[in-house]
Amino acid sequence: MFNSVSTPVCSIITPAYNEANVIGKTLQSLLKDARPNEFEIIIICNGCTDNTANIANEYAPDAQIITTDIASKSKALNLGIEAASTYPLVFLDADIKTTAPAVRAMVHRLNWSDAFLAYGTAKFRTENASWAVRAFYKAWYLNPYFDKQKMGGFFAVSKSGLERLQEIPETLNDDEFVRRRLIINSTWVENAPYHVEPPRDLTNLIKVRSRVYRGNKLLEADMEPLGGQKRKSNAYLFAKRLFLKPGNWVGAAVFAFTALAAHARNYIASPDSNSWESDVSARQLLNK
Repeated sequence: MFNSVSTPVCSIITPAYNEANVIGKTLQSLLKDARPNEFEIIIICNGCTDNTANIANEYAPDAQIITTDIASKSKALNLGIEAASTYPLVFLDADIKTTAPAVRAMVHRLNWSDAFLAYGTAKFRTENASWAVRAFYKAWYLNPYFDKQKMGGFFAVSKSGLERLQEIPETLNDDEFVRRRLIINSTWVENAPYHVEPPRDLTNLIKVRSRVYRGNKLLEADMEPLGGQKRKSNAYLFAKRLFLKPGNWVGAAVFAFTALAAHARNYIASPDSNSWESDVSARQLLNK
């Protein structure tokens, strides 16, 4: 039996849109080794038409559960930020599995540094995906973007970072918005792993990449661009790494096809088609 903690060490904010299939296992994994009252957990059910809130309450009876009729992850995040009473703030997607020790490691690093942002180590579980998806991720992991690990889905923001971040705007890529605002003063926490279930098939992977590209394009219109020279440098280094590893040539071809298909999908979509698209295939797997 763990000793109770008098004051929570952080607030954990989890937005959830129809996540009844996954929210229980996410909370179960998070709270398995947590001490009583160690985390202030805030779950924001936004536009849910299933029983996400009931399942969340079952697995985390002490959590603060906020419900809103507006199906918007950005608005849900802002509601969670407003409701939080403990810093730092830890943001955890409803379909991502991590543990209490991982949260502690990230909070500890952030508290003992002047960083705005701390982020964990992504582990992609591709064993249940199709060969094309596995090849895509094997190649994609050579992207310079991953040299300091992927930022997204599970990260912590300090009070000073939140002051710099201010309000999260309506966007399809909230993680990228946070990254661009705070990466200048950030820290990667290697011993804070989290598990991501990627799409199971190429069709769903293209949908996800389509949403990412669309979200990035919207961010480019509202934020300072990342810089063309840096993009060209990263693209060159990525291509060079792929070329020097023949074992990834098939993955490189899948990556190129996926990118082209995702961009083409966005091109033919309605100009005001900015709805959020979830990967149903991975969520079905998480429910098993």
